[in-house]
Amino acid sequence: MNEHAASPGWQSFAAPRGLWSRLRELAARDTNVVIVSVILNNLLRAVSGMVLTRLLVPEVFGISGVIASVQFTVALATDLGFQAFVVRQENGEDKRFLDTVWTVSLIRSLLLALTLAVLALPLSHAFGKPDLAPLIAASGLTFVIEGLTSTSLLTALRHRQILRLSALELAAMVAQIAASAALAWAWGSYWAILGGLFVSGLLKVLFSYTLFADSRRRLRLDPQTLKALWAFSRYVTGSSIIFLLISQCDKFVLAKLMPLDRFGFYILAGNLASAPLGFAANYASRVLYPTYAQLWRDGAQDLRRQFYEKRRLPALLYGFGTGGIIGSAPLIVGVLYDDRYADAAGYLQILCLSSLLALPSNAANEALTATGRIRATLEASVVKLVWLSGAGFAGYLLWGQLGLVLAVGLMEAPALVMKWVSLRFAGLLDMREELLFLAAGLAGTGCGFIGTRVLAPFLT
Repeated sequence: MNEHAASPGWQSFAAPRGLWSRLRELAARDTNVVIVSVILNNLLRAVSGMVLTRLLVPEVFGISGVIASVQFTVALATDLGFQAFVVRQENGEDKRFLDTVWTVSLIRSLLLALTLAVLALPLSHAFGKPDLAPLIAASGLTFVIEGLTSTSLLTALRHRQILRLSALELAAMVAQIAASAALAWAWGSYWAILGGLFVSGLLKVLFSYTLFADSRRRLRLDPQTLKALWAFSRYVTGSSIIFLLISQCDKFVLAKLMPLDRFGFYILAGNLASAPLGFAANYASRVLYPTYAQLWRDGAQDLRRQFYEKRRLPALLYGFGTGGIIGSAPLIVGVLYDDRYADAAGYLQILCLSSLLALPSNAANEALTATGRIRATLEASVVKLVWLSGAGFAGYLLWGQLGLVLAVGLMEAPALVMKWVSLRFAGLLDMREELLFLAAGLAGTGCGFIGTRVLAPFLT
């Protein structure tokens, strides 16, 4: 018998060491990493909002919303689905393959920057705000920076290096917030926000080449890779163009109809409503999709059970938490911002309805895509477009700007129903799990309302 193993002193040393190893293993799990990173991300965004809303006037956030919509529009109209393509492909680590993906991405980014430079003046006049032209043109530099980023960030996701990717993004966000705050104090204009984006993008480029192995790329266009990319991305591009219409038309219309300060309230509410979306998007794309893609490549059975087992607890917590934001929106806005921004609370409650349904919708989308049913994304986007066209028009006629906002907030509901139908045909739907998620969201909303009624008097 080993005398060290029998020694009480050795046991007292080994127990903490074993506990520490278990804690490290727990902390490194994909889901836990995403949860912690999203919490930290949202805390940083809250700090950023508290600082910038005190250094800048509401009109600046209206400007930010207009330019972000323009950038999002040109980017999504040319979306080729590089991330999903690299993660899913069998030869996703081949040098020629990655060089080609990087080259196509760089060419696309340069063309996007040129597009914004050319369209800056006519777009600014279309919005009725000609002073925005220089800002729109300068914002195209963010695409150039993005195009220089190595494909190592995509292969890292393929290898499920979630912890390293999350740490990289948090570091870039800290740098962006610090740069924006310093420039806002010095300049007091939108250039402060744009400067922060430049700093964040350049830091990501640096990290992509220094923190990952085999990160250097060269210009190359491999015909086989290009053919495979087009075969994969044609559905992605079609879906992205439709998603572009349904995700940005409200901003373009409201930017035209609203004064910049009120549009700034809408943009701030949208930013707050997107806080839970950080988890919904990252958990679905970084945890669920690589897992499902691997299971599909390996020919695993009983995907429905594994699909819901993987998402059950995070989904329930997400539903309860996002419902809590809906119920406590006035309290959240009152804590984060001063009285000038109180009207953002109503917009936040409405827009968070879409955020609530985003996780089951995204999870279903990743399951369908990983199992080869790429058309489901396009079909759901068509449903959203039809909904927004009909409900948005009717809502605007009945209630004006608020009616359009209501249509946007409910837009994810018909898309989720469509994805349920697709899951049903794929043999992946468990309706009891879906209803359980909705119940968690309703419970969270109720708790949020109660918490607001109890705590609001103490904050006035």
